[in-house]
Parts: sequence; C-alpha cells; structure tokens
Amino acid sequence: MKVVIIGNNVAGTFTAQNIRSLNDKVEIEIYTQEKYPYYTRVKLPELISEKVTIDDLIVFNEEWYKGKQINLYLGKKVNKIDPNSKLIQIEGSDSPISYDKLILALGSTPNIPPIRNATQMKEEKKGVFTLRSIDDALEIKEFIRKKDVNKAIIIGGGLLGLELANQIKDCNLDTTVVEFFPRLLPRQLDEECALMLKEEIENRGIRVILDAVTEEILGNGVVTGIRLKGKHKLETDIVLIQAGIRPTIDIAKEANIQTNKGINVNEFLETSEKDVYAVGDCIEYKNQIWGIIPACMEQSKIIAASVLNLKKIDYKGTTPKNTLKIVGLELTSMGIIDPTKEEGGGWEILKKADKKNCCYQKLVLKGSKLKGAILFGDNKAMSYVYNKMEEDVDREELKKLLELYSYVCNKCGSEYDEVKMGILFKDLPPDWTCPNCKCSKKEFKIKNNS
Repeated sequence: MKVVIIGNNVAGTFTAQNIRSLNDKVEIEIYTQEKYPYYTRVKLPELISEKVTIDDLIVFNEEWYKGKQINLYLGKKVNKIDPNSKLIQIEGSDSPISYDKLILALGSTPNIPPIRNATQMKEEKKGVFTLRSIDDALEIKEFIRKKDVNKAIIIGGGLLGLELANQIKDCNLDTTVVEFFPRLLPRQLDEECALMLKEEIENRGIRVILDAVTEEILGNGVVTGIRLKGKHKLETDIVLIQAGIRPTIDIAKEANIQTNKGINVNEFLETSEKDVYAVGDCIEYKNQIWGIIPACMEQSKIIAASVLNLKKIDYKGTTPKNTLKIVGLELTSMGIIDPTKEEGGGWEILKKADKKNCCYQKLVLKGSKLKGAILFGDNKAMSYVYNKMEEDVDREELKKLLELYSYVCNKCGSEYDEVKMGILFKDLPPDWTCPNCKCSKKEFKIKNNS
C-alpha cells in the first residue's frame, strides 16, 4: 500500500512516523513545497534576532526520514488532487503521482485582517510581513538590515506575536504591539494574568496598545506607519502581522472535497472522499478548528490507525494546551481558564498571584475534578497539571503544590487563608493587622495541617 502525505509540518511528519511505527512495510511519501525538512515554527522569531540558526530549528533532518524509510520530496508544490483517479499533480511536472491513501496535512496560512493596503504592500514587499516559515524570517531579517529599520509595529498580541515582538526588540528596534482585543492572550489568560503579562512586556521596553483596530497601512514606496480606528496614527518602518491563521483548503475545495472554514472530517479524520484523510491545522471537526500543536500530535495517532484500517479510537477534540515561553517567561495554559463563562455551578478557583516576582498560578476545579490551569512565570506544577487534567484531585494537595498557606493568629486564633483571600500573606501591607484582635502580622504563623 502506498500512502501519500501532502505537507511535512508537525501533523504530516508525525503522521508519517506513527504510520511507520504501526507498519514497517507500507510505502510512505511526503510532498512539500518547503525547502527544509520538518522544523519548529515556535522559534522562528529567534532566527530574526540571530539567536538561533536554521540548523537549530530543524527537528528531523533528511537522514531521519531515510532511517524511517519515509520518502521526503522537498520543493514540490501539489496543485491538484484527483480523488477519482487517486492521483496528485506536482506544479511544473507532467507526471502525476499515484496513491492508495492520501493524507492532507496542508497546514495553515497567516490571517491578514481587512486592513487597507495590507495585502498589497505585503505582496509588493514594501515593508509588510507575516511570519510562518524560515523564508519569511530570513526575508524580515534582510529587510531590517537593508532598510536600516528603526521602528517596528507588530499587529497581533497572540503567542507568536508577543514572542516576535520580544525578538524584534532584541534587534534594537523601537517596538510596539497593537492588539485588537482588550487584553493580551484572551484565549490563554484571564484578565489579572493578562495585565501582569502586559506590565512585564512594557517593563522590557515594548509598547502595548490594546483594544485597537488597525484600519490602514500608510506609505507609498515603503511603509511609513499605520492608522488606527479613531484617526490615531503611529509611525513605523516595518509592519509584522501576526493575527492568527486560516486553514489551507484551496486544493481540497477544488477537488470537491467537503470544506467549510477547514476541511471537514469525521471522528476518524476521513474526508468526504474515499481514501482521502486530513490532519492538523487544515481540518474542521464539529465546527471547530484547533491550530495548536497538541491537537496535531493527537490527531496524527488517530489518522495513522485509520489509514491502516486499525480504527480503535475516534477523535473527540483536543483540550487546549499551550506550553511555551513568552518574553522569556514560562507559560502553560490548559482547559477552562475562566469558569464565569461556563454554564452551571460547582466551580472553584485556587489562585496564587505573586506580582513582585511575575508569577501567576491558577487551578480551576469543578467538584473535585481539575478542569483548567494557568501557570505563568513558574512551571513547577506543570507535570502534575498535565497528568491530572480532567481527573479527581485533592484540594489540600493542590494547596501544597501552589504553596498556598493558611496563617493563624497566635493571640486570638483568627485564620488568614490565602486561597480564600486572594492575596498572599507576604504581600499584605506592613501595617496590616488582625481583623479580630488588631495584632500585627508578626503574630501570625503558618497553620500546620498535618
């Protein structure tokens, strides 16, 4: 059997690896328009600031593919799929490629909001860029060097946008982040943690403008600035747009494969066409698109089994999980982070906010089940959270994990519970007194629950 995969991104490459681990005889071919074997996109901003090289980004080199007996074809853009004849067509080639099973790991492209002149100035290379590939990073780096860029604006305060801003700042540029939403990372952080992150970013010399709609890119021969809604203008020498992604679906749509925002798949990641599957950023399942690495990894296992007719598990969606560094600080965000938006009661929050050390830890429970977490600036609890998500947990164990304590007044026995009060005992003002007997903080000791 011959399996053809279009795309060598995380979804495509790990699908190939999982197929090979289940079957050492099936023929596997990967076709990609990329010039490089599978590499991590997370560190692309560091390529601009020259903290990493291209070789540092490569996760699996060409020898890895050979060792797995996976045939990788670089620089091969697929421009047509024919599900009826089971053929794909490579741009510039007269000879179609046949397959028994086809997997579409088409990935996604950067989303460009409806900003006047944005698309045109990007296509004409006048100082507007998106960052999605190694070539994009090299192009941005070259533009900054050649055009003697001093000011940069990043449109989009998401995970990649903020890391891009951090690296652009390290190129000694005056850097501004313009974010459409009223807070940073609204899908990953609650309001309190988002404010803490904003302050930390601004402490590093990066300007942050929230709740801002960019209406127009200004400039003629080259970018000179942007205009925000309300006529406010900002000067800049380069504009970097990091405003989310759009699933790549064009060749699937042209082949009459069912699509909506993404390529529609069922619980086994099968498309509407027989023997054609889809995985990763390009898919839509139950009206949802994920666009995160954990989803790609989870889907790659399911699709490998489906292709080999070993259907044992079906896809149920992926709990949102993000673990990475933002401006050098560790961040893990998982599951439900704001229970006020959820239906029903029974929610409880354990939270530790240490603004002085820029650490924020929040665990969300429903009943005794762990349903979500934010770990920012301190990831000691990450392993526990990953292992216990959606499982029953012990509240006292969680308090120890977050180092949240109850303090007892030696004089009157009054108790100060950091979980209930929401403020760490050490962060109380020096002149704080016991609400019951008015004695000083010095009279309080940690309660021993053993």
